[in-house]
Amino acid sequence: MQGLLSDLPLLGILELVHTTRQTGVLDVKSDVPFTVAFAGGEIVGGGILDWLGTDAIQAAPLLPGEGRFEFAPRVVEGTPLAPYEHFTTDWARASDEWAQVCAVIGSPSRVLRGERPHYGGEEGASVRTVARHTGRPLFEVAQEAAAAVEAGQLVPTGRFAWFSLRLLAGTRRLGTSAIADVLDGERTLGDLTDLGHAVSDLRAYLLAELRAGLRFPGSGWVLRDLIWEGQHLS
Repeated sequence: MQGLLSDLPLLGILELVHTTRQTGVLDVKSDVPFTVAFAGGEIVGGGILDWLGTDAIQAAPLLPGEGRFEFAPRVVEGTPLAPYEHFTTDWARASDEWAQVCAVIGSPSRVLRGERPHYGGEEGASVRTVARHTGRPLFEVAQEAAAAVEAGQLVPTGRFAWFSLRLLAGTRRLGTSAIADVLDGERTLGDLTDLGHAVSDLRAYLLAELRAGLRFPGSGWVLRDLIWEGQHLS
């Protein structure tokens, strides 16, 4: 089963796989590419590139405007992440509310600073870092962080979790790039801001490279956050 999302909405595809109790993997190729794995019609896995699990699936848009899909029957093992109706209800809520949250914080990669637990100190922390250290769902941590920003308890900084990435010298898949020219495998992307490169240029470079096939550990969450930032930060 394959086709255009403009002809068959994603929610309808999910319902079809669920009601017919199929086993396999749904591959969605849209602005945010992701997969959903089914076993007997129940969602047991999936994610955005190498970012896998409930947080990742529910960070993907449930109603992508355009793109393609393909469902491939194959052996899939695992237990349901939650009963299908509960999972998709939570996904629909998160899909709507992530936009509101990121309108405040930019993305879960944005470093926030303040007197709230886990964000104190000169460096601050990103929502992703706090969620990882506390073992809490990313969406819940992001909601709390957005509320704290609106209350003046946290302040967004100009730094992001993906600043720590070190890419190989000259990493490029799309023509020439002034940013790729200064990569040496030692400098982080954050270091390049000290050389005068704008954060928006770093974001555009990295997003274009990921779309062209660049992969590294963490490329899934980085891709998702860059897309959110492109939508909510100038």
